[in-house]
Amino acid sequence: MIFNKDGFVWWVGVVEDRMDPLQMGRCRVRIFGYHSDNKVDLPTDDLPWAIPVQPIISAAMSGVGITPVGVLPGTWVVGFFLDGNDAQQPAMFGTSGT
Repeated sequence: MIFNKDGFVWWVGVVEDRMDPLQMGRCRVRIFGYHSDNKVDLPTDDLPWAIPVQPIISAAMSGVGITPVGVLPGTWVVGFFLDGNDAQQPAMFGTSGT
């Protein structure tokens, strides 16, 4: 994967669900300006899972290192789309105070 080749799309959103069935630390995030605010038109269950970008001190696999479990519903997160302008694969790398 080469970043910035096809566009690097940043976003800010709010965590709505952190109950990742795969227990990988993923969260469902409603991205401001991209996803509808209307939860009838776009229910939380239909939001894509955003993967956490972890620090170098975490192996991010097999339970080695630290885990990304500190994010709660309502937390604002900053991220980018791994697939650029296609905007289907969100990744979150930080939180923001509201």
